[in-house]
Amino acid sequence: MKTYVALALAAPALVSAQQSMWGQCGGIGWTGPTNCAAPAACSTLNPYYAQCLSAVGQQTTTASTTRSTTAQTTPATTPATTTVATTMRTTTTTSSGPVGTGLDNLIKAKGKKYVGFCADPGTLSNSQNAAILRNEGGQLTAENSMKWESLSPNSQGSYNWGNADQLVAFAENNGKILRGHTFVWHQQIPNWLKNINNKATLTSAIQTHIAAVMGRYKGKIYAWDVANEVFEDNGSMRDSVFSRVFGDWTFLDVAFNAARAADPNAKLCLNDYNLDYSSAKLTNFVALVKTLKNRGVPVDCVGSQSHLVVGNGAIPSYKTTLDSLATTNTEVQITELDIRTTASPSSSQISQQVTDYKTVVSACMKTSACSGITVWGVSDKDSWVPSTFSGQGYALIWDNNFNKKACYQGFVDGINS
Repeated sequence: MKTYVALALAAPALVSAQQSMWGQCGGIGWTGPTNCAAPAACSTLNPYYAQCLSAVGQQTTTASTTRSTTAQTTPATTPATTTVATTMRTTTTTSSGPVGTGLDNLIKAKGKKYVGFCADPGTLSNSQNAAILRNEGGQLTAENSMKWESLSPNSQGSYNWGNADQLVAFAENNGKILRGHTFVWHQQIPNWLKNINNKATLTSAIQTHIAAVMGRYKGKIYAWDVANEVFEDNGSMRDSVFSRVFGDWTFLDVAFNAARAADPNAKLCLNDYNLDYSSAKLTNFVALVKTLKNRGVPVDCVGSQSHLVVGNGAIPSYKTTLDSLATTNTEVQITELDIRTTASPSSSQISQQVTDYKTVVSACMKTSACSGITVWGVSDKDSWVPSTFSGQGYALIWDNNFNKKACYQGFVDGINS
């Protein structure tokens, strides 16, 4: 659930200092050089990020901007490290490449937006995975490659774009929409971020990071999980560097407002797990979203991860929880669906899994606010479940050999219910 120029945070730059080509030259919270060395000129990309770009043939940055120094052929095992670019170069625009002929087409025919899967370059490197993604899905979520620690592990302002760029290129070349995942999360964040203990510094870090990442992929990402897992299971605010430093929920205001400024057309989501049954967590999650929206924070969608267990007694009432989420008047998305059981299930467990997939998918189909479903992986071969839950597995709809499992039909039956 897993490089720009260094920011001059220590002291304001001298007036005479000049930023080199591709460096940051402005934006909310920026205290470094604001002049660019020739032939570059400072170009404002969004309120939080301005960059030194070539003054020769310079164009206004738009959603279709395609310049970058990171080649799309960078191997997944050696991600490119750059000190440039808030926009990404691809050799094609969004193409009319293969569109899903399986689950995604079925759900679109019934009026929903997508069936999707999480993926990263390692997933895409397997031809069988890639074929399933092309033929069955219409949407991809970055499993790990867009998390803060993956993009900027070593120092603030230094970015590794290679893996994220590859995922974006695959989506564009195959006609898939993308969900970005994730900015504000208590896990998989770099040590330099964890060590921040000043509100102004953390505010600037959030704003600058979101502006950099969303600026690079502006117009290429359908929705972003701006914040992830901000609640403990008992419904209280989760302990994190964000909650400790801010002391309240206003870190979400900072993140969502920065995201809206960076890409006004992207859907901005609050995502969490264990929203699958009536609980204090679900109640408080819904209340928080309503509170944020009432004070003008741009929350467009809510995500229910839906990591479920075969035969769990809450699954039959899953529709009720989607209805609760829909009271936020936002788009509701099932964002990380899998339904696990024992690694070597019995025939009765397999049969129950078919029923459970049908129940969950049917609930989305019968909830007008539910726009789509993302399955958290392609095949059991790559599922996160076995390494996290001892003795558990068999959670996805293709097996270790990329064969459709019985629960695939449960998914289809849910769409058609």
